[in-house]
Amino acid sequence: MWPSNGFLLGVLLCIPRRQWTRYLALGYVVDLCVNFALDHFQVGHLNPVSFYIAACNMLEVFVAAVLLYKTISPNPDLTRRKQLIHLLLYGVILAPAPAIASFLASFALTGVLSIPELHTFQYWFTADALGIAIVTPLYLSYHQRVHFPDRSWSEIAALFTVLCLTSLIVFWQTQFPLLYIVMPSLLVLGMRLRLAGSALGLLLVSIIGGFLTTHNHGPVALSVNSSISTRCLQLQLFIAVAMLVLYIIEVLKAESSRLQFNLQTSETRFRLLAEVSHDIIVLTDLTGRRRYVSPAAREVLGWDPEELLGGNYKQIVHPDDIAALEQLLMQCRTGHPSNILPYRCRKKDGSYLWVEANLRLYRDAVTNDPVGFVNVVRDIASRKAAEDKLNQAYHLVENLASVDGLTGIANRRRLDETVKLEWRRAGRDHTLLSLLVIDVDFFKPYNDLYGHLQGDTCLRQIADTARTIVNRPGDLLARYGGEEFVAVLPNTTSEAAQTIAEQIRVAVELRCLPHADNPHRCITVSIGCATQSPAPGTSFDALFAAADQALYKAKSAGRNRIEVASRGTTISVNASMP
Repeated sequence: MWPSNGFLLGVLLCIPRRQWTRYLALGYVVDLCVNFALDHFQVGHLNPVSFYIAACNMLEVFVAAVLLYKTISPNPDLTRRKQLIHLLLYGVILAPAPAIASFLASFALTGVLSIPELHTFQYWFTADALGIAIVTPLYLSYHQRVHFPDRSWSEIAALFTVLCLTSLIVFWQTQFPLLYIVMPSLLVLGMRLRLAGSALGLLLVSIIGGFLTTHNHGPVALSVNSSISTRCLQLQLFIAVAMLVLYIIEVLKAESSRLQFNLQTSETRFRLLAEVSHDIIVLTDLTGRRRYVSPAAREVLGWDPEELLGGNYKQIVHPDDIAALEQLLMQCRTGHPSNILPYRCRKKDGSYLWVEANLRLYRDAVTNDPVGFVNVVRDIASRKAAEDKLNQAYHLVENLASVDGLTGIANRRRLDETVKLEWRRAGRDHTLLSLLVIDVDFFKPYNDLYGHLQGDTCLRQIADTARTIVNRPGDLLARYGGEEFVAVLPNTTSEAAQTIAEQIRVAVELRCLPHADNPHRCITVSIGCATQSPAPGTSFDALFAAADQALYKAKSAGRNRIEVASRGTTISVNASMP
């Protein structure tokens, strides 16, 4: 294993690119010195090819750094699948390929590329690849200060001691093929000490196994008639297999830990939001049975969340609102976009509170099948009270707009709306509609004699008197203008209308409101009465004209009396009636 390239690659991945030149130059010098030392130790003289080989090593590191920098440098973490795959693909497999140039140096010098030199390249390539695969992750782990999390030094020392002793035993003996006996110790080390422990363990096994293997010890020495290069290649293969197993297990374990952490974080975040929210968050199954209720239920409804678990909506929803809620659940199951409903919810003290349900269907993350509902329940009692007050204010304004300010009965606007409505209804139902036009006798002299304030009081008293008689739900008494009043009497015959008119006249006279300029010495009224069953294409104007004509006849005949429009003179269309 050639560790220097892996170490330098780890350094380059942790520094800015502008500093690469100085580190590559320093690495070149160190690599050259090591090559000189090895050459002097092995052949007793300096080999000029060492300059070329050192340059090839720097090229190898540079290529790997360029390919990996964008992926690993921002946040080195080889427990992430993408980073580990890129390291193995670019750093371990692709980048060491330029090392072939170091072996082409012999061809440049001698002009011959022999088979033994190709074996040497294979041996050299594997050593560079293992060096990057083991030393680079080890350096990155220590640079990120991710050493051996949550492990005591006694446990760390014990694990590495067991690994070293196992490796010494396995690689010292030459009687049994016990090479893979080292794997359990490496697996335990990886499980307990994570990626840094795996890389450091592989490094120790490589040192111990490499030293003893080159001295004809260990299981690989059992190979008959094998050369030292073949035995080293077998050891390299074992280290590569162990490395892949350990790294794959580490990535899977790290992904599982991250997934569990994300789930716990999501749950914590959800519970935090649910607990601080003033809205009640409820999780139910598809039948509406509650599986989770947020603490806000205690504040809003008085129920403890535990008291509501396991129950369904029928226990606390007002009986009149259950059908609407069930319809909402059905709409939600079918993906209906609008899933908001105000309803009444029973509190613990038995009273009901207006709330608003915002219902959403949630699905299984794997199968995407519907599994339940998320219901955000909001207290809208204040909003409902405000809406009621607003409706009351609206109706009040509407009433004010249709009520005569002086007498308190309907005004001219309300009269016009009512007569149009009743005229159409009578025509559709083929019923009779009667109209009374009421006028106060000698009212102008009354104002001149008693003053306008007293005149207003007189009009209010007359309106109060007539209102006690025109009191059926469909009847309307309105002030037409000045001292004139109109009574609209739906579904009323002429005889019945005449009776009501006579009751009004008598009641006003019996009030004995003083009027010196009236021959009767008190306030009296004259009334014109008309009745009609509307024919298609006719309007209310003819009926009003007939009643007004009857009033004129009553005033001409001496006042304090009623006159009824005859069927022959009131409305010309009477002759066409069935």
